[in-house]
Amino acid sequence: MKAIRFNATIPRYAFAKGVGRFRKEAYYKGPLAPIFMDDVPEPELINENWVKIRTIYGGVCGSDINMVFLDDTPYSEPYITMPYTVGHENFGEIVEAGSGVSGFAVGDRVVADPMLPCAARDIDPPCGPCARGDFSECLNLREGTLPPGLNLGYCGPVGGSWSQYYVAHESQLMKVPEEMTDERAIMIDVFASALHPVMRNLPEPGQTVLVYGCGIIGMLVTASLKALADCRVIVIARYPFQAEVARGFGADEVIMQKEVDNLYAEIAGLTGAQVLKPMIGGEYLNGGPDVVFDCVGHTETLDDSFRMTRSGGKIVVVGLVTIPKGLDWTPVWLKELTIRGTLCSSTETYEGRTQKTYEWAAELINNGKVEVDHLLTHVWKLDDYIPMIETAIRKGSTRCIKQAFKL
Repeated sequence: MKAIRFNATIPRYAFAKGVGRFRKEAYYKGPLAPIFMDDVPEPELINENWVKIRTIYGGVCGSDINMVFLDDTPYSEPYITMPYTVGHENFGEIVEAGSGVSGFAVGDRVVADPMLPCAARDIDPPCGPCARGDFSECLNLREGTLPPGLNLGYCGPVGGSWSQYYVAHESQLMKVPEEMTDERAIMIDVFASALHPVMRNLPEPGQTVLVYGCGIIGMLVTASLKALADCRVIVIARYPFQAEVARGFGADEVIMQKEVDNLYAEIAGLTGAQVLKPMIGGEYLNGGPDVVFDCVGHTETLDDSFRMTRSGGKIVVVGLVTIPKGLDWTPVWLKELTIRGTLCSSTETYEGRTQKTYEWAAELINNGKVEVDHLLTHVWKLDDYIPMIETAIRKGSTRCIKQAFKL
């Protein structure tokens, strides 16, 4: 079967990093590019507790684009098995089920939570985090019946959704409601990735929240906040089409970053904060938002988040921060800030009910509390992965929000 594969061997890595400084396409074109199309055997069931799924849609995540351009640090390398088939955002139909699988059958439309924690690795008893439902914090991502792999799409034998077939453990599966369209189903994963940080850091009633960044995750963080919390939401966006979506999700104010002279003064005016300017160094706010969701993850946005959050406030790092350079950590101790990270999805409790983030996402989409139909802007055939990548890096002109492969 055809599959989009990733293999960052030392020669491929060195070639892409070296030539990519002058020719960006070196990262995704040519015989030494780390990402490439290949013919591979269909993945086989790991054991009787697994199913094989025929891909209907394979979603494109921002982390996939970071991977293409080798923007991630080597920190997570021990948690992957290369080469691997790309694609953790998934939706498909079960075509084969192991004898130990219960509750799911051939023909079921499903999404698979991509995390590969203790349950997927047949580890019993599970580690402490998995036992309490925090499987995004699993301690056994290199153990059990699987090789190292954080999630589907990064673990060799499991495969990924950027191909015709992948496999999943029964514990990962969730049936897609019959009335839910295929196009809504592929949005469950990305919505869950925005819900997880919000539900784990739900603002208190009346608080002011800043959503820094208005890509698909920032949009859905905004939607999650307005659907679940009684709070004021300010969004920072780069492009007018992003601002339009944020307003549609209920953002109270949207700041067009390219159109303001001083972002700090703008935030201060909206929150009643005071702009302070040291003798040397950048400005910061006395006061400001109660909570900031940094949905970009660049040095600049993290630095701004530190400087703009009020004393005693919280910063939720949603964007994929790697190695920020020149970041002044003084505000963290001077303001006694709380910094929280977030990974994929997990199990959430809200208004007395506990279920997986995927289940919350499907419920909110299915009952109309969060509308996602307008977010899937680009759909591709698998052979078109190169124009897909080039579309992702030109959001301003392509108005790209969410992309997916349709098989």
